[in-house]
Amino acid sequence: MYDNKKATEYENRLKKGQVGTWGAIAEEISALAPACDAIAFVVSSAIFAFFLTPLSFIIATLTMFLEVNTLYHLSRRHASAGGYYGYIANAFGPVPAISAGLMYPMYQIVSTAAIPVFVAGVVLPGVVKYFLGVGMPAWIWIPFILAFIIIPILIAIIGIRPQMKYIKYASFFELIFLATLSAIIIIKAPDNTINVFNPFAWPQYSSWFAPEGGPIAGVGLGMIFGLTSFIGYGGSAPLGEEATNPKAITRALTVGLLIVGIILTEVAYAQIVGWGIPMMQTFSSSGIPGIIVATAYTGIVGGVLFSLVAFNSAFSDSVAMQANAGRVYFAMGRDGVIPKFFSYIHKKYVTPSKALIFVAVSSSVMAIISTFLIAMGAGVNPYTLLTSRASDPVIVNALTDSFQFLTTMALAGLIITHVLLNTSVMTMFIRLKEKHGNILDKIKHFTEHYAFPAIATVIFLFVLYESVVPPVYPITDAIIIIGVYTLFSVIYAFYIKYKKPDVARRAGKTVNLVDEEHNKI
Repeated sequence: MYDNKKATEYENRLKKGQVGTWGAIAEEISALAPACDAIAFVVSSAIFAFFLTPLSFIIATLTMFLEVNTLYHLSRRHASAGGYYGYIANAFGPVPAISAGLMYPMYQIVSTAAIPVFVAGVVLPGVVKYFLGVGMPAWIWIPFILAFIIIPILIAIIGIRPQMKYIKYASFFELIFLATLSAIIIIKAPDNTINVFNPFAWPQYSSWFAPEGGPIAGVGLGMIFGLTSFIGYGGSAPLGEEATNPKAITRALTVGLLIVGIILTEVAYAQIVGWGIPMMQTFSSSGIPGIIVATAYTGIVGGVLFSLVAFNSAFSDSVAMQANAGRVYFAMGRDGVIPKFFSYIHKKYVTPSKALIFVAVSSSVMAIISTFLIAMGAGVNPYTLLTSRASDPVIVNALTDSFQFLTTMALAGLIITHVLLNTSVMTMFIRLKEKHGNILDKIKHFTEHYAFPAIATVIFLFVLYESVVPPVYPITDAIIIIGVYTLFSVIYAFYIKYKKPDVARRAGKTVNLVDEEHNKI
């Protein structure tokens, strides 16, 4: 029998039973956006890692796979719209939860803001110029905010079911296409070598890595964008309230990351060996190297199709990311941690419409303001940014800098949040004081609940260190800004704890479907 007192406590919630296991997996894949990563983050990673880019991506994949263990254990004990915010609250307490609650949607918003800057500002003009020979104006990325931010938020507001239908077909086609395209390139490429995973095998190119401090540092900086390609990981977690059952989220977290991680490493390898190791210094400066490689090995049809799949990936990524961020803000508003404005549920669509609109406006403003500021920091004034041709190298570099700035902010937010998640697992199992009789259970307990989270945390901190030492513009600047935001979030969390203790006690715990399932008989 269901507890009526619990029922009244859980009135303000999203509609359950809207998302099945395959829908949750599709959401996870869409939030990771592998085709968008293939044309954006592989390029940014190669600026620093060159031909070692596949190594950066495989380490990033393995690191995030350690996070599967973390989220598996947390999602088994908590399911709500709060996602990470709810996980940390359930395991660690209000101050870390509120800090993470402010951090998670922030880095989703920043990542969403980065999409139109690079995809519409660099990739789209590059594709049009490459295939049609037509130059586009530099300002073209600004109206495309409507396509990549505003339209996706409308889809998210209409409801999760229409969103799931669109995402399910798009995401699985995207994976099949990328795997097939990359396989064709690898089979045909003359430069196939496993030494792209060995930073000590290329002494003849050591001068390329000198500005960063050597090949290891280059791989570390490349991992900034390898890890950032997983910025949407956990995208299914905020669907906890709308899932058919909490296990759907646990499965999605595992399956989504495994599939996307394998394919992204394959894509990175295919692009590098397809371009050619000796030519890697020209890879990133070409703007659209992945599309050029696809065209070279599969013809115009392959190149154009890759472009279209990448644009669709960017669009579906924006749908998923904004939907997730909006749901976390909704959960925090429902708990009273942030203004109740965010807890509004649309009467017809049963979605957190006001929180979603806030996310869309914030992403749009962030994209425009950041790009102009970063461009000015690189010596490009606003007039030039608006009146030049999009293919002008100065414009391409300015927009790439803005993209790197925004994605590094997102990565720093991801690292801080996942360090809190890893710490939550360790803290939770210390509190549980589980007893394990035989040696194998003890080894499993130590490995899953302490060793894996600790190893992942060390790798995250190494990447964060590489982004600061030595200082690199605009990456280091992004880390400084996130440092200030983190300080604000911690101060705000302590303010809630001491000034609103009732709010702090229920932070992230208003709804937990796992507990509700256990309360049914």
